[in-house]
Amino acid sequence: MHSGMNILSKLVLGGLLVLAGLAVWLLPKSRLVTGRISERLFVVTFVVGALCSAAGLAALFVLPGRVRQWHLWELAVMPLVVVYAYWIAVMRKARTSEIVDEKQNFDMTNASGLAWALSLPAMMVAFVLYEAGLFDPALWFPFYLLVTLLLHSTATLYFFKRR
Repeated sequence: MHSGMNILSKLVLGGLLVLAGLAVWLLPKSRLVTGRISERLFVVTFVVGALCSAAGLAALFVLPGRVRQWHLWELAVMPLVVVYAYWIAVMRKARTSEIVDEKQNFDMTNASGLAWALSLPAMMVAFVLYEAGLFDPALWFPFYLLVTLLLHSTATLYFFKRR
């Protein structure tokens, strides 16, 4: 039997996915979208990514039994999905995937390499916790996704602000 929170979570997730899909479809036809990602939106995107991933990781460790049942890690990343839907709308309006400048692209590339390299020790920590009986094996994927997202978002902000 599904709990009320489980059903509510699914409804919220479904509603946000529909909203994101509508944004991708309708926004390029409006004046709300330009052909590039501004510096402000670039920073907001990665701040949202860092906050969403931190919230998801907190949920993994504070409410590990409820994370799967209530779809908490999916709910935690949904604001970022909506932001990336806007990025897709910008790509559709610009009719190209090159919507960030060279510096932003370089910063994201550097952050990607760093996030990958640091995700390996994070997974080793998860393995040690699992071996000690402190980590649910069903949470490996959400943990990896959220850790990588947190590392990538914070590293991108670091490289971007470093100039």
